[in-house]
Amino acid sequence: MFCRHKIDLPKGAAATPETLIPRETLAGYAQANTVLEHAKAQARKLLKLAEKQREKLLEQAGLEIWQRADAQFKRWEVERQAMYDNLERYASSIANQAIDLLLEETPPAQRMAALIKQLMASQVPLVKAALLCHPQELEAARHFLAGHNNTLWALRADDTVKPQTLLLQTEEGDFCIGWAAMRDSFQEQSDKFLGS
Repeated sequence: MFCRHKIDLPKGAAATPETLIPRETLAGYAQANTVLEHAKAQARKLLKLAEKQREKLLEQAGLEIWQRADAQFKRWEVERQAMYDNLERYASSIANQAIDLLLEETPPAQRMAALIKQLMASQVPLVKAALLCHPQELEAARHFLAGHNNTLWALRADDTVKPQTLLLQTEEGDFCIGWAAMRDSFQEQSDKFLGS
């Protein structure tokens, strides 16, 4: 059976309310513990949610980076192709300008030699003919023909023949060749070859 006893404290002894824990304090502690456990559970849920959001954001960021990188690589490829196309065009233009400059700077005697070589190459076998040239170019033509032992062509000066032009008169017909026409023909072939 239960007996109830009352403990009397001696007079003058300080009351120590802390030695005995009041029920309200215990109830408050239990309630605080429940609130704390509930807060911890919510914090764990929030951490899991934050972790999922972080992973999703990382995945999105990674995808965006790859998309941007892919777009940049495509831009670079387009720029590289444009540069390559322009480079080819510029190279062709420079080559044509260099060839044109070289042809323009060719001395008249060498021009005459090139024209005669072209005529000789087109006349296989060589036939008896008269080779007409401008009077100022007669000596250069004579010098070249002497160096190539061409005795079938009779060289004559003619005022009606334009400078840097040769006229080969044969029994089959006349063949005319000029420096400007030969240069233009060479330039056209060069343009086709270089793709301009």
